[in-house]
Amino acid sequence: MSEVASWIDLSGKNAHVTGGGKGIGKAIATTLAMAGAKVMVSDINLESAQATASEIDGAAMALDVSDREAVDAAMKQTVDELGSLDILVNNAGLYLGFGGPVEQITDEKWRSLWSVNVDGVFYCCRAAATIMKEQGNGGRIINLASTQAVTPGVGVTYDGSKGAVVMITKTLALELAPHGINVNALAPGATWVNPGDPPPLGGDAPPRSGEPLTDQVTDRISRVPMGRWGMPMDQGMAALFLASEMSAYVTGIYLPVDGGWLTL
Repeated sequence: MSEVASWIDLSGKNAHVTGGGKGIGKAIATTLAMAGAKVMVSDINLESAQATASEIDGAAMALDVSDREAVDAAMKQTVDELGSLDILVNNAGLYLGFGGPVEQITDEKWRSLWSVNVDGVFYCCRAAATIMKEQGNGGRIINLASTQAVTPGVGVTYDGSKGAVVMITKTLALELAPHGINVNALAPGATWVNPGDPPPLGGDAPPRSGEPLTDQVTDRISRVPMGRWGMPMDQGMAALFLASEMSAYVTGIYLPVDGGWLTL
């Protein structure tokens, strides 16, 4: 193996990818496995997790990341089954459509999204950091944020939750750096996650629903400088960078993978 190839070689590393049953999570789990990692795939839908795991020779479990006790048990189970926890990817999340107008956002909708997108990230980070510190070999934590963390448009519920993920990432990067644990945020832009359904080409955008803010969002999609939608594997390859030795001196960053969207 060449020296360069060794930089992305994850042989001997064990990873846990939440929300790995489909879409971006599946692509990340697949990419890490292709690089040699053994991957525990978790998803609230066990069948989806098992389907991904079967394709990558990994392990699978059902997990609701908003359940603190379930998260603690899941991270322990990852160590019990795989032998260690070296890489955590917090991909599980909820979208729930456009969130505004604010006066119509119910407490139930707010809490259901934040319990997954924010509480779930915190619970998983806390459990993984505890294990990684005890192992004493450092580690990687990758949190899925979004371009909407810094450029509003979907609504206060989703955008706010992803902004919180960015600050969780930066704060934990500072705290965990002395333990050799790198914590970074991956920020997908407009990414097409419907398998078997080809994305619109160029500036074509999905039909507008008439909901608040949809015009702004679809207009941005039409102006992605690279002229195409992102695909799940675009995120998978960026996650591999953050999980590998190529990012050994990288922590606390917000990495947009957005085709240039944020340059507009």
